[in-house]
Order: sequence, then structure tokens, then C-alpha cells
Amino acid sequence: MWLLLAAMVVLAAAGGAQAQQLDFKRESRSGDEKLVFRWRDSDRREYTAGFTLTKDAIRQSEASFRDFSLADMWRRVEADLRDETQKFGHDAHIDFKHSRTGLDWSVRAADRQSADALMQKLRERLVKSKSAYLAGHLRKQVDERRIMVDFAGATAALQGPMSAVARALGATPNVADTDRARIALALGFFQEVPYAVLEDKERQGGDFLPAPALLAQNRGDCDSKAVALAAVLRTYTPSRKLVVITMPEHAILAADVPAEPGDQTIRAQGRQYVALEAAGPALAAIGRVSAHSSKYLKDGRETVIWRLN
Repeated sequence: MWLLLAAMVVLAAAGGAQAQQLDFKRESRSGDEKLVFRWRDSDRREYTAGFTLTKDAIRQSEASFRDFSLADMWRRVEADLRDETQKFGHDAHIDFKHSRTGLDWSVRAADRQSADALMQKLRERLVKSKSAYLAGHLRKQVDERRIMVDFAGATAALQGPMSAVARALGATPNVADTDRARIALALGFFQEVPYAVLEDKERQGGDFLPAPALLAQNRGDCDSKAVALAAVLRTYTPSRKLVVITMPEHAILAADVPAEPGDQTIRAQGRQYVALEAAGPALAAIGRVSAHSSKYLKDGRETVIWRLN
């Protein structure tokens, strides 16, 4: 049994202005952290957004990022399978063999019937154990060999913790009363958060930083930013449908706002979405994407669309 992790790396748009963060402040309080961001958009307009995130939300997000690894998952699975074998009784015994790619096991029991019954229980416990571990770290298994971020699950889980960000952006003055203008503001906000490559091949899985940790640490990569933006838009523009589009080494968000001339669009399930290149550091307006994204969106063969709502 073995699994691979899908990883995302930096993709900067060719040319164009770079996102400009003018200031970032983090102030620790008794039960929360106050974060204040000041940035300048591609039209040279300055914005400020301040909000508080609970220390628990930040701590849990950082733990999810820090602790997730395939090695840790298999340790949890092994412990659960030992527990299942002990509960089975009948002098049953389980032996494990670790490998670079996963975990194998064999069982000994009083007779073949008991061994078959135990193996069935172990297979069921394996599925439950992996699913619980992955859900706790906002991941899911997508096929026999791959684990990825659970984009829909992560967006839903992070919507509540990120509602303070949505409220702060909603209070920003001089923003047009349209969903496109609101999305543009939120998109620019996440683009100005410094880009950081989060992949850690030694830990195998430290590549997704949940939104509260992303903002508290003031860094993030493409899929981390895409999910953080989606979690904010679920509150800030609640009527809009959202999808994540993955492609080799990259991920973007897209929203079903009406397209304007020149917008990069994606069609899925009879609905048209406008691309949102959240990664930065380039200031890509709504509907504008990097050359890398454009290539894969045009070809379509190596892209996957993940519905969020």
C-alpha cells in the first residue's frame, strides 16, 4: 500500500506589476491575534485591512501544516491495526513490514476462518483510520496512489475562521458594490501576501498551509492561497460558485462572475467561471493568468476541476 502526494510550486505571471505589501503587523492578545495588512494594488491604490484571528485557529492550522506526513499517517494506521487485532482476540497476531512507500502486514490466527475474519476487520479499520487522519489535516485520497488537499472540505472548514477577513474587506471604503469589485479586492489582498514554497520532501506533506496560519505567518503558496481566497469569498460573495483548477505544479481558483472581454474562462458542468490567479507575486487582475496557467487551461488535458460549492 503506497501513496503519492500532489505538490504545488510557485508560478509567477510573465511580466506585469508585482504585488506590493507595504506593511504587516501582528499583535498578540489574550485569546487572539490582531493582524493588519497594508498593500498597494496594480492601479497604485492603497488599502488597509485589520482583523483578529483566534489563537486556537492559528495553532490548529499550524499544527495541521507541521504535523502532516505520510510517515505519521502510517504510524497512526499501524497503531489502529494493532488495536483492532488485540480486540479481535483468539490469540491473533499481526506483523508489519515498513517500506519507503507504505505499510504491509500479515496476520496469524488459530485457523483460516479466524484469519479471514480478522483481515476483513483490518481492511475496514484501515479505511477508517486513513480517512480520519486525512480529514484532520484537510486532505483526501483521490485514487490508489495519490493524496491531495481536500479543496471543498478545506474551504468549508476554513470559512468560519476566515469570516473576520471577509468582514474587514467588506468594510473597506471606496469599493464598488459589485461582486466583481469585491473579488478583485480579495484577490489583490492574497496576491500581496508573500509567496513561499512550502514543499518539504523530507516531511512529505508539509505543502498546504491553512488560511489562519497563512495570514499569521504572512506567507503562502498557490493552493494554500487559492483555498484561503475561496474561504473568504464563501462569506464575502456568498452567491458565487467557486472551483479550484489544478494543473502540473500549480493551482488557481475560479468564480462564476460574468466574464468581461479578455478574461480567461473555464467551463464546467454547464457553468462558466472566470480565472483568479491568487498565488502572486504578480498582480494578475480577475481573468488574467500566468503563461503557465494559460497553456494548461487552453490545452485542458492535464487540468482537473474541483467544485467547492
